Amino acid sequence: MSSSTSLSALIRKIDDITASTVDSTVALARSIHEAISGVQKASAEVVLDPSVRSNVQQHIKRTLSNNHYCSGAGFASHIESTATTKEYWLLEWWYKKDNGLSQAHLDLDQATQQRLDFRTFEWFKHSPPAGKAYIHGPYVDYICNISYTLTSAVPVYYNDQFLGVAAIDLLVSQIETELLSCAHPDYVILTNLENRIIFSSWPRFRVGELLSPANSSVVYQSDYFILYHYQN
Repeated sequence: MSSSTSLSALIRKIDDITASTVDSTVALARSIHEAISGVQKASAEVVLDPSVRSNVQQHIKRTLSNNHYCSGAGFASHIESTATTKEYWLLEWWYKKDNGLSQAHLDLDQATQQRLDFRTFEWFKHSPPAGKAYIHGPYVDYICNISYTLTSAVPVYYNDQFLGVAAIDLLVSQIETELLSCAHPDYVILTNLENRIIFSSWPRFRVGELLSPANSSVVYQSDYFILYHYQN
């Protein structure tokens, strides 16, 4: 197989992972918006209502079941304090485990939630254009999986009020497995837009490191990733 043919196969796989992730995140945000907006006086607090929360959970679990690439999915929200309610951090999060789905119970302890203030997280702070997601990483997710992770996030609004963020996690290890299963040229490196390495076919370059573009040429670039070919 020629280098150009194998490169095309690798790019198609990257595009498939990207499109699947972004589309699933956008769809999850839309479903959560619909679940919340169906309640009178919709606000972030309604997610605490058992019936609304159950509805949101079903959307999250459906996302996980339908997306081959994602390892976890959920909804994060920070509810501001009011005259009648206390400040509250909500993380409704589910993940794949042993061929099934399991719920993370991180929101049972508000003291823990406050130490994990989502408002300081990169994936919680961005508002991508309509139909797009913000993808953060690779970073080590010390909250859910202790692994290098990419998080795709889309904010949820109702009547211009920010309600929270729908998010999907991808394990970098699975991305590596998917890309290595494709025919690919030697010495290719996938990075985010800041040149932080996500995948490399050459062990010299490690996940999480910053790539110096010297001796490398860009062979593909999207709104989310850059693929380099290193001239050894």
